[in-house]
Amino acid sequence: MRLKRPPSSSQLSDQDDNGWLVTYSDAITLLLAFFVILVSVSEVNEGRLQELEQGITSITNTTKTSMPFSELKKDITGVLEKNKMAELVDVSIDKKGIKIEFSNKALYGSGDAEIKSQMLPVIDQIADVIHNSNVKNQQIEIEGHTDDIPINTLLYPSNWELSSARAVVIVKRLEQQGVEKNKLKAVAYADSRPKVELSTTKDIHAARAANRRAVIYIRRP
Repeated sequence: MRLKRPPSSSQLSDQDDNGWLVTYSDAITLLLAFFVILVSVSEVNEGRLQELEQGITSITNTTKTSMPFSELKKDITGVLEKNKMAELVDVSIDKKGIKIEFSNKALYGSGDAEIKSQMLPVIDQIADVIHNSNVKNQQIEIEGHTDDIPINTLLYPSNWELSSARAVVIVKRLEQQGVEKNKLKAVAYADSRPKVELSTTKDIHAARAANRRAVIYIRRP
């Protein structure tokens, strides 16, 4: 059996140096990995902070927008109650804005687009509320709706002309009372947007009466 010679001192020194070099390399690798982790965590935190900031800004803006609209709805409801029109006009608020929905019999005669004389002061007071409100840059859409019964007169060859005329007459009245024309828009729907589908009810007469309406839609900026 051959015996191995013990390593010399120089060989031991070389082994120690190689061992130290490997350990140093590993340490550098670990430090680099740790640095990458720190950078990654920093980026994630920054992103989350940005998301949080955006969320807070969104909530703040929504609150600022909602408060004036709540006050505006309250003021419009007050006008209707003062004029004893609360049963003929419905005021609702949603994420898009405020809807003031007039039943057809409140505003117009049958087959006509002229606003009834007793309703003119109501429209004027609503215009004053809109004009003097704290809500800025709002858009106001006036919707004209009819039922499905065809019309064919010299003035209104179809329900499109009738619904258009009913919307335009309100637009003109609001403008006369000081509402800026660049905020106003007339939309004619005829019978294409029924409030009540005739196929879903047995009371066709009541459904048609509900579908004949005009809507002032004050949209959020």
